[in-house]
Formats: sequence, C-alpha cells, structure tokens
Amino acid sequence: MKNLLIKSAIASGVVLSLATVSRPVMAASFAVSIENAGVQNAQLSNLVNANVQTFDAQTQGYSATGFQWNNGATNIGSYQNTLVMNAEQYGGAGGTDKYFDVDTNRSGNGQKVSTLNLTTPQSYFGLWWSAGDASNVLTFLSQGQVVYTMTTADVVNYIAKLPNKDSYYGNPNSAFLNQDKGEPFAFINFYDVGGTFDQVQFTNIGGTGFESDNHTVASSYKSITGNIVTQAVPESSSLLGVFAIGFVGAASVMIRQVKKKSVLQLS
Repeated sequence: MKNLLIKSAIASGVVLSLATVSRPVMAASFAVSIENAGVQNAQLSNLVNANVQTFDAQTQGYSATGFQWNNGATNIGSYQNTLVMNAEQYGGAGGTDKYFDVDTNRSGNGQKVSTLNLTTPQSYFGLWWSAGDASNVLTFLSQGQVVYTMTTADVVNYIAKLPNKDSYYGNPNSAFLNQDKGEPFAFINFYDVGGTFDQVQFTNIGGTGFESDNHTVASSYKSITGNIVTQAVPESSSLLGVFAIGFVGAASVMIRQVKKKSVLQLS
C-alpha cells in the first residue's frame, strides 16, 4: 500500500509540474473569420487600442527599406520590402487612393515577402484582402518564432461553400464595380487567442499578387466576430492542464480507496 501511495503522489506531482510549465511561443491558437461581402474595414468598436494603416500617405512604388507606421507621436511599427499601388480593379479600399501589394512582377525586384514589424505585441490583425487567390500566405511571429501560418486557400474554399459566394467575387467599389470578377474580395480577421504576435509576414507564392488594404492591429478585442473560417483550438498546455486535473483526481480517489480498505482491514 505504501508503495502505491508513493507512486501515486510522484505521478501526480510530475503531471502538475508539467501542467504549470509556461506554454511555448509555438502553442498560439488563432481564430480566423471574414466579414460580410462588401465590408472593407474592421469592426473597430470590437477592438481595443486599434490602429489602421490605409497606405494612402505612402509613396507609390517599390521600396526595399519600406516605411514607418506612426500614429501621431506613437510608432506602431514598420514595413519592409514594400510595394504600394494606386487604386485599380485589383485593390484600394473604397476604390480610391492606394493599397499594399506583394508582387514579384510588379515590384521589378523579385519581391515575394513583405514584413510588418510591430513595436508592441498585438493580439488582433485584420486586412481587406482584394483580388484574392489561393497563393497568398500570412505568417505571424512572436520573438522570432512562428506562431501561426495561414494560406488564403482556406478562405477561398470557405467562400466557395457559402450560398452567397458570388457576392464576394468582383471589386465591390463603384469606380471598379464587378471588375476582376474571377477573384474574391473580403475583409479577414485574425484573432490570437491567449497570446500575442509582434511580426506579420506577407508572402506571395507564384506569379500572382497579394493585394490588401486597411491593415488593422489591436492590443486586444472584446469578442471574435465575423463568419468563422477557422476555429481556435485548445492549446497543448491547456489540454495538459485538463489531463493533470483528471489524473490527480483519479489518484486522489485511489488513495482514499486504499486508506478505506486499510481501515476496514484493521477493524
């Protein structure tokens, strides 16, 4: 009986120790959603400390050094290896001004990846994804480690299953209404559940472009809104915690049963 009690106590202690280990950066979980067709902005009332980059004040064309993202005297972050385009059928929220692009051909510099470095960690990112295709990739990092990667093929496949899928296709702005009808346009939300990120990478695979606008970041959010494309999954550390609680509970019952049996034997 003594050996059983010792083994149970040791096992319980080990599991509890594992459960209290800080979750690694790699354990981040994201929920991804899209707004209704035609929406080109984030739901700012749902966000805390939100900032929006419209690219309208940026110089048109390619820049290896990129530019700083400032809100007054506050530095939100910086973009590197950027391509800014004037509004056309492929991009430009509202059908005016400028938009952000990652395009090997248009840049003239073999641009495949553009990076947003954030001054402070954020838990929300959103963008108006225009002239979308399945070859765009968003990668979120924290302290140099990848915490989440999504290929826009997931969004394309999700939209394809919607009863109103046609309403997402074609430019929704009056200046270019229904142009580029073969590609989807949607505002995508990325919610980091229980974690943060400090860098976003925009990658375009192949010869197409990765057009977007109204990049939005927020330190936190009130709820997960929009039409859910990808559900957040429980983190490994959370699952371990649940396992630990169950294991310790079972061990406690076992110990009580052994003690009870011993008392009965003594009586």
